[in-house]
Amino acid sequence: MLEVTAKLPTKKLLIRRVLPKLFQSFIYTSLDNKEHSGYKHPNGKIFKAMNFKIDNFEDEINIKYVALDKENEKRVAQKILLDGLKLGEIHIARTDITLSERSSQIGKSIKVGGFVSAAIKDGRFSKKKIYLEPRSDKFQEIIHNNTLEKYQVLFGKPYEGQLTINLINQKPKERLFHYSRGTIKAWYGAYEIVADRDMLEMILDTGMGANCMKGIGFLELA
Repeated sequence: MLEVTAKLPTKKLLIRRVLPKLFQSFIYTSLDNKEHSGYKHPNGKIFKAMNFKIDNFEDEINIKYVALDKENEKRVAQKILLDGLKLGEIHIARTDITLSERSSQIGKSIKVGGFVSAAIKDGRFSKKKIYLEPRSDKFQEIIHNNTLEKYQVLFGKPYEGQLTINLINQKPKERLFHYSRGTIKAWYGAYEIVADRDMLEMILDTGMGANCMKGIGFLELA
């Protein structure tokens, strides 16, 4: 996992809402084009083999970035060390970075927490989405199927082991995430996940649910 702490030159830069898109662009320009294009499932869904979360507190930006291919974490770290962190027109030279691994904390199960997104269409012909709470049966069905589809795409074979994603608790208040001109709604949930090691590593390194390269779906080990 790559962790980045960056200092903005002023507290007056109103960039909180565009930070996920700016950092996503920085990632894609730092890596091969295939990571931008993603990996396509036979059903047409596109999955990405990485994930991040980004927070802004006054003049400080905190980022956590993970990738299934650990060389991509190193490439992004080297890019920041050599050129600084470029977020659109903002070039941040004052950064602290650390690389760490979380795989040593994986057993037969993991307990994690994070904002995970899942939605359904509001009607057959509507583009509007209804975002689901983690405690709903439909949310759990979508997350389970989405995780299996991602595994199949990234590993090139169906997953044949056990996969149980249990919701331990959910915070009652949702949080709004902004990406481009859209808004994504997600609730914080704590989960216990039982699966084979490679599946657990994939979940930690690529996130869970939808919109994982828009700053959502990042899971912290409890």
